Amino acid sequence: MNVEQLFAAASVIVSLLAIGLSAYLLTRQNKQLEHERNALAILDAIARLTDSAIVSAFEQLEGITQRYPDDDSVRAGFQGSPDDHALVLVAQYVETVACLARREVLDASLLVDAVGFMLRSRWNTIRPFVMRLRRVRNNEYLFENFEWLAMYSTWWKDTPRPAGDPNYDPKQFGDLEFKV
Repeated sequence: MNVEQLFAAASVIVSLLAIGLSAYLLTRQNKQLEHERNALAILDAIARLTDSAIVSAFEQLEGITQRYPDDDSVRAGFQGSPDDHALVLVAQYVETVACLARREVLDASLLVDAVGFMLRSRWNTIRPFVMRLRRVRNNEYLFENFEWLAMYSTWWKDTPRPAGDPNYDPKQFGDLEFKV
């Protein structure tokens, strides 16, 4: 082998190492960007679930079961009512976020860890009426994603946290006392 062949072989080896290192670094960067995108998506979802419009909608929906005590009252007075408009808003916001969580576009465990109590209590606000509305409209799929996320939240709150994760260790901070 002459010097030119050694130089060419060394060039090929350096090029392959550079390609391998670049691929490794790009893969790490892509994972970091994916985590950032997911974090932003979760924060946006939580913002939607806690938006003042949704809070107002659920305030409107308090006592909806008493306002429509039977199927006939739903048929006669629900469509076009303020309750109908509030429920449409809930569908636009909460049902959409719940659908994305159910389809694993958003991490459902992060959502229910952050706002699970709120999801469960809001589902309980409309659950009896939604069951009646499903029957009246002959559509068992109304609010199924919201129901799924609320049920997932109920399951998740009783699920032990990941074993060995220091963020869920009750002794993580030892004897450190919290002071204001």
